[in-house]
Amino acid sequence: MANSNSTNQTPLQETIDKLNNGPTYDGFNLGKNYFFEGPIPEYSQIMGGFNITAYKFPDGSQGWALYNGKTAFHIDNNNNITFSAGEPSQSGCGGKVVINSKSQLQKAESIAIEVTGRDDGGTIDKTTDGNGNVEEKNLPSYSVKVYGPVKIEAVGGDCSVKGDNVTVNAGSVLSLKSNKDIILQAGEKGGKISMLAGAIEMDASFFNKKITGGDFTEGAGEVKVTQNKKGSSVTYETPGSVLYVVNGDYSVNVKGTYKTDVKDNYIINVDKDWGAKVLGDYANVIEGKALLKVNGVGSKSKQTQNLLIDVLANAKKSQPGFEIDSSSLIKFTNKEGGFEWEVGKKLATMKLTDKNEFSVTTGPQLGAITLDKKQATIEHGKTSKLSIKQDGASMEFNKVAKLALNNTESKMSYGDGSYVSVKPSDVTVFGPMVYLN
Repeated sequence: MANSNSTNQTPLQETIDKLNNGPTYDGFNLGKNYFFEGPIPEYSQIMGGFNITAYKFPDGSQGWALYNGKTAFHIDNNNNITFSAGEPSQSGCGGKVVINSKSQLQKAESIAIEVTGRDDGGTIDKTTDGNGNVEEKNLPSYSVKVYGPVKIEAVGGDCSVKGDNVTVNAGSVLSLKSNKDIILQAGEKGGKISMLAGAIEMDASFFNKKITGGDFTEGAGEVKVTQNKKGSSVTYETPGSVLYVVNGDYSVNVKGTYKTDVKDNYIINVDKDWGAKVLGDYANVIEGKALLKVNGVGSKSKQTQNLLIDVLANAKKSQPGFEIDSSSLIKFTNKEGGFEWEVGKKLATMKLTDKNEFSVTTGPQLGAITLDKKQATIEHGKTSKLSIKQDGASMEFNKVAKLALNNTESKMSYGDGSYVSVKPSDVTVFGPMVYLN
């Protein structure tokens, strides 16, 4: 029959109300139609306050109902079966449908359960004991309690759980498994997902994060990244700044090439020691100006020099081990101590001190030049010596032949006692034999 109470649909509330109220019967007009839709009672009987009625529609469809005005059991002409329980009684035990069986099996094309909630809000259950004491407890509008395994399966369809707050509580292990994807969404990009656990383990081929706000890690005792896949790489790219604050040690171990490309300034501040070890070649190209300042203040090193450059011999003896190539003036300024150069083990030295002393030596058997406040001396080994002073000059060869020049006398002598003396007042020639021509 084509009406609002179609097959396998919930009957209209109007029909339910009519069934709950029941048809009237005056004892004479049994076959009279009291339903305006046309059901004709074929059988009706009152049993202990309940009415049993079997009815028939003009089209031949039939129905059957058991009711008392508050509860009803109805099999209608559209193959629908309806259980209706009325309002609870004052004892709190009315208006319920109770099914107690050892096992149940329901098989239907579709099942819809709609729970409208209690009149008091669906949260309070009131019971009264024999002494009149009232007990209240919170009850959900819909509750399923099972002692044993529970399985909910949607074959070929979707399974949905919806509520203001949804809680899944597992006494032991909670497993979420999907044959494809798992999507966790909290609000429209405005909610929050909180995970509280002693340990979180992930095993994934890819872990992609798209974060528009911030990524924060707080309280971690250890952070470790181990990559064992060949060709693995780590890339950090940011339009902002990166800050590392390490209160302990910071180590970087690079097996390949280590490159730093800085577009702006590159500054290193070290409060204690700094060292660099290069096993291969080293090149430092500076397009601008360079400053190397060594104060040597507070150093605990055993090194006596403030700045030490130690260069080994070149493998090619004809090439210098240390070379400065400048296209402009090279200037050395020493405010204290002076300069000292040494070649080999005292093979050659050159000194320039702040005491107005300058000396150049080429070994004990070779030449030497010495300049100080008193005189200037040029020597070659222990045989030849030239000395220049403010009041005169002298020249000596092998400690035998000597020549002395001063303001009062010029004298040339030989080791056997012969000499020639020239003074402003006289000229003296002395020797075993004197030849004049």
